[in-house]
Amino acid sequence: MMGKDILPLTHRALLEIERLQQIQDRLGIAMGLPALVTNPHGEPVTQTSNLCSFCRLVNSTDEGRARCADWRAQLAGDVAASGQRERRVCHAGLAYVAAPVSIRGETVAVVMVGKVALGPLEEEKAARVAADLGLGEEELLEAARDVPVWSEKRLREAADLFHAAVDALVQLSYSRQELQQTTEELSALVEFSRTVSSTLNVSEVARRALESVIGLTRATSGSVVMLSDETEVAAYMKPESELPAIPCGEVIAAVSREARPIHYRDNPEGGTGEENRPVVSIPLKVMGKVTGVLTVAGGKEGASFSEDEARFLSVLGTGLALALENARLFRGLERRAAMLERLNEVGQLVSASLEMDAVLDSALRSAQEIPDAECCVFRLLDEQTDELVLEGSLGLSEDLKAETKRVPAEGTVLAEVLRTGQPVVVEDLATHDRPLRLPCYIDRMRAVALAPVRARNKVVGTLEVFSTSPHRWKEEEVRFLTTLAAQTGVAVENARLYESLRQHYMNSVRALAAALEAKDVY
Repeated sequence: MMGKDILPLTHRALLEIERLQQIQDRLGIAMGLPALVTNPHGEPVTQTSNLCSFCRLVNSTDEGRARCADWRAQLAGDVAASGQRERRVCHAGLAYVAAPVSIRGETVAVVMVGKVALGPLEEEKAARVAADLGLGEEELLEAARDVPVWSEKRLREAADLFHAAVDALVQLSYSRQELQQTTEELSALVEFSRTVSSTLNVSEVARRALESVIGLTRATSGSVVMLSDETEVAAYMKPESELPAIPCGEVIAAVSREARPIHYRDNPEGGTGEENRPVVSIPLKVMGKVTGVLTVAGGKEGASFSEDEARFLSVLGTGLALALENARLFRGLERRAAMLERLNEVGQLVSASLEMDAVLDSALRSAQEIPDAECCVFRLLDEQTDELVLEGSLGLSEDLKAETKRVPAEGTVLAEVLRTGQPVVVEDLATHDRPLRLPCYIDRMRAVALAPVRARNKVVGTLEVFSTSPHRWKEEEVRFLTTLAAQTGVAVENARLYESLRQHYMNSVRALAAALEAKDVY
């Protein structure tokens, strides 16, 4: 787990310092052998047990301590890098055996056993050490004579025993921490699933998920991008001092294509090195298909997210993907329900009203409720001139209304709709693969949907919806517009027939009145 309270493998807590010190002291006394445990950089984790008088004198000076620290760091670094034990002689002439303690192939500690001589220390060597460190020569020579002399075999056997004890303690500590980590992960997953499943609002699901992820991890900001219908930033969270961690198109494409976490550094254009954040983008998958991307960023100049952290985020992402899919499906049901309700309203109006203006206004307002719809136009065909006549519009300027009051169908995409009786939709006119002549031009127009208006079993006009931004027309939106256009066509035809009958009736009444008036005169 990548929780804020979970320690990395190389942390001192894995070594259970207090227990390790006790074992080291007891073994050191029992074997009469000084010992020490360091981290992979040679920094002491425990205090040296059974330190001989020679080493105490050497470490009593600043120069002596510095030389010992440098030599220890070199030995620990070499052992950690090679993963192999080594036997070396220190700057003062004492022998050591150093062995790595590893977890999952990573060295977390180095056991150093020694500070003994493999033979009597040379007095000349000890005298040089005393001179270099500013120590009394006689005092150091006396201490050198008391340094234990061990055979190399005995030293290696003692080092093996001590290393086995330390390694067993570290592995036990790691297993315990791993069990605790698993327990915490399961608890976090249960709580996370409960949190993201408690609502069917897409944005709210994403927001709650980000709150949980940032609370569980060392991330400082994040975002959720949905891909199932169109690229949609469902939610993002960030501190006031940071930019949002929203992946660019290239990263989203890579995550979708490879279906695996993508690690990178986020260095915004024009940003400084201090703004360079570690970022990981995680695929959100439903039934093997990538339907979204969860992205989290760490603190500025922080360490990159580890594979364990990415794994934990991927597990969280599984629950998030299902919650988002449920919310997306529910949102789709809500939209379809709203469309059906609007169609029902128009249908009721069709059956209850013979006022053409009222029917057109209701139909156009219904069409404008489609996301991104900014301009809606209703046209009827004048069969005598083969022109489409503007009968009603929303979002169209007065100048454009006058300019396009009557437009020829031939040569425009409207002719295709009239001829085939099928809707025509374009998601983005800027990238459309063939020339498309529209009946009118609207500034910044990018997407269009054209539906046939039917009456008397034939196409009698068009319902046109325009957007100034690209729009991915959903199947239910096209069906809605097609049904709406057909209902409106029937209503308009009924209104026209009613008006024709009304005019015929009025003409008949006027003719009868004229006839009666003429009879009275005679």
